[in-house]
Amino acid sequence: MKNILTIAGYDPSSGAGVTRDLDTFFSLGCHGLSAPTCFVVQGPRGVRDIHPIPLDQFASMLKVIEEEVAIDGVKIGVVWDVPYIEIISGFLKKLKGKPVVVDPIYAAKNGRRLITEEGLKCLIKEILPLTTLLTPNLEEASLLTGKKIKTLDEAKNCARELVRLGPRAVVVKGGHLEGKPVDVLFDGKEIFLREKLRVKQQIHGTGCLFSSLLAAFLTNSYPLEEAFLAAEKEMEQALEKNYSISGVGDGYFYSSPSLIKASLAERWQVLEMLRQAAERLCELNPVELIPEVQMNLGYSLPQAESVEEVAAFPGRISHSQGKILFKGEPQFGASSHVARLILAMMKYFPYLRACGNIRYDQAYVEKARKKNFKVVFFDRKKEPARLKRAEGKSLDFLMESILKKMDQPPDFIYDRGDVGKEPIIRCFGRDPLELLEKIEKIRL
Repeated sequence: MKNILTIAGYDPSSGAGVTRDLDTFFSLGCHGLSAPTCFVVQGPRGVRDIHPIPLDQFASMLKVIEEEVAIDGVKIGVVWDVPYIEIISGFLKKLKGKPVVVDPIYAAKNGRRLITEEGLKCLIKEILPLTTLLTPNLEEASLLTGKKIKTLDEAKNCARELVRLGPRAVVVKGGHLEGKPVDVLFDGKEIFLREKLRVKQQIHGTGCLFSSLLAAFLTNSYPLEEAFLAAEKEMEQALEKNYSISGVGDGYFYSSPSLIKASLAERWQVLEMLRQAAERLCELNPVELIPEVQMNLGYSLPQAESVEEVAAFPGRISHSQGKILFKGEPQFGASSHVARLILAMMKYFPYLRACGNIRYDQAYVEKARKKNFKVVFFDRKKEPARLKRAEGKSLDFLMESILKKMDQPPDFIYDRGDVGKEPIIRCFGRDPLELLEKIEKIRL
C-alpha cells in the first residue's frame, strides 16, 4: 500500500482539507498521513476563522514522518504563511522523484483568505519548482499570473505560463469559464482538455477532492494524462453522490468518493462492464477471431494483486453454428491465464486492467500497425526450457521480459507459437469495451 501525505488545513466539518484528502486516499487503496498547517473554523456555510498550528509543532510532525515513514506522494493545500512554506520546502527537497500535487488555495468560497500575500509569493518561489502538478481554479490561476481568465483560450495560455513558474505540469480548473466548463491540462508539451457537466449545487471541497484524487493516481504510477482522466471520471461519479450534512436545506452539499468505493460496488462495476462487453461481442460476432484454445475477456479491480481480483468468463468463449457462445456469466477468479496477463500489465501500467486474446494472423498484426497501435512480438522459442515445463511460468516470463523494457504500454502482444503452443494475439485496454474497440479496428 502506498503512503500519501497531505499538508493542508483541518476542516472540522470534513468537507475539505486533510480530512477530505485522507478519505480520498483511503477510497483509492492508499494509506493517508496528514500534517495540518492550521485549524480552519468552518461548517457548511463557510470559513469563520483560522488558527495556525504552532510552528514548532508543525515542524515536529513533518520531522517524525520524515524519520519513520516512507512517503510515496504528497498533496499540499492551505499553507498559510512564509514560515510554514519554508519548512515544507525543506521537507520536499528530500523526497526526490515522488509526485507532489499542489492546490494553491488562496481563499475559501465565502472569500475568507487562507494564505497571506507574503505566503503566496513564497509559495511561488519555494514550492512551485518542486511541484509535479499544480491545480489552480480560475481565480487562483489569475492571482498567480496576474491576468484575468474568462475564456478557454485564456485558460490554455495561462496553463503554459504557469509551467514557466516551475511546476512540471498544470491543471487549470475551468468550472467558471464562459460557456461550457472545461479543465485544461498542460504537461509541458501538450494541452489536454476535459469537458465537464456544470454542477448546479454548491458543493464544498471540490478542489481538495480533485487534487487529492490526482495525487492518489500519480502516486499509484499513473502517467499525467491517465491520472487526469481517471481523476475526472472519479469526480463525475463522486459529485453525483452529493449530500447535505446540515439538515436545514441550505443548499450546501458535500461529496465523497468513498460512497462509491466500497468493495462490493467495485466488484459489481467490474462484472457489469464484462456483461456489457459480452453483449457487444455478440453484436460483433467475430467468430473468425476465436483461436483453437478459445477466447476470453478479463477485467480487474483497481489495484488488483491476485487472480481472485480479476473477473473473466468461465469455460472461455467459443462459437457454435456460426455464433459466439458464452458458457456462463463473468466471475472473479474464472481464468488464471487472463488474470496473470492483466496483473503483469498492471505492475507496469496500472490503468490497463482489461485483456482479451484472439487468433493469430499476420494480417491482423499489420493492420494494427497501420492503425498506429503499439504492437510487440515475443518469440516463444527463446523461453528457457525450465519455464516451458512449469505451469504459468512461461506466461509470466513473456510479460516480464517485454514490459520491463517499455516506456509506453503495448496495445497488442503476439507470438507465432512453439511446440504445443498455439500462436496468439493478446489485446490490452483500460476496460473491456475499449479493448473490443481495438479488436474491431483490426478485423479484416
